[in-house]
Amino acid sequence: MKIPHSRPILLSFGLASTALVMGALLLLEWKGGTAAVDSFEWVSHTLEVQRELATVEARMSEAEASQRGYLLTSNINFLAPYNSAKIDVRFRVGNLRTLVADNSAQLRRLLIIESQSRAKFNEFDSTIKIARGGNRDLAMSIVATKHSDSLMTSIRTGLQAMTNEEASVLRSRQKVLVTDLRSGDMVSLGLAGALALMMIALLVIARGAEHYRNLVTLCAWTRSVEYEGEWISFEEYLRRKFNVSATHGISPDALSQIQVGLVEPQKSEEPIKPDEELLKSAS
Repeated sequence: MKIPHSRPILLSFGLASTALVMGALLLLEWKGGTAAVDSFEWVSHTLEVQRELATVEARMSEAEASQRGYLLTSNINFLAPYNSAKIDVRFRVGNLRTLVADNSAQLRRLLIIESQSRAKFNEFDSTIKIARGGNRDLAMSIVATKHSDSLMTSIRTGLQAMTNEEASVLRSRQKVLVTDLRSGDMVSLGLAGALALMMIALLVIARGAEHYRNLVTLCAWTRSVEYEGEWISFEEYLRRKFNVSATHGISPDALSQIQVGLVEPQKSEEPIKPDEELLKSAS
């Protein structure tokens, strides 16, 4: 029987299949990794927004405390932290505009907070200026108004609303991140299993190819051997394949058959009887 696949061909097929599986593994791992990185970046983005909101609220409170400390004591040392907080709030609000640009609802809330904080700092600056002019009582009366207190309360409420919204967004994005990571793990395990099966199949193919390589095709009539696409004698096959020279002898079975044939008496031929009818006609 002629085997259509040689060992090198089978091994090449197995290696190519393994490389294909490895390529698919790397591709899916890359896609899963990219999705996980994107999800992680969104989570980091949300956490950054929350940090900025918390910092704005803290710096607004610091500015308010410094302003009131100056109004109560006229200590100029309170103005340095006030000015620092004022600059920092403006910078972080500007950064927040960039961070929440993809969220229209959050951007609207932030614009309201920005307007309110600008009004509040105008009030702070006005009272400080009045106090520095020597009219502390007027400055303190402005601070004590209901409008002043409600404006700061509105800023804090707006910041808290934005923080709560970001917390909700964070939970959603964390769920997506966990899903992406689990999907990546499942893909990795599945493809690792497929790769293991492919390696086992490759081993089986290699063993089968080795088995087929050891088969020799003989002609049922002439006893010649098919070797490298050519039919040759068995002696020539031994010489080409194994570099073995052949000699000839006679086996005991063949020798006994020859001896039996020699000693067996030959049957004598029976004499030919003449045809009597033919003889009568001849006479």
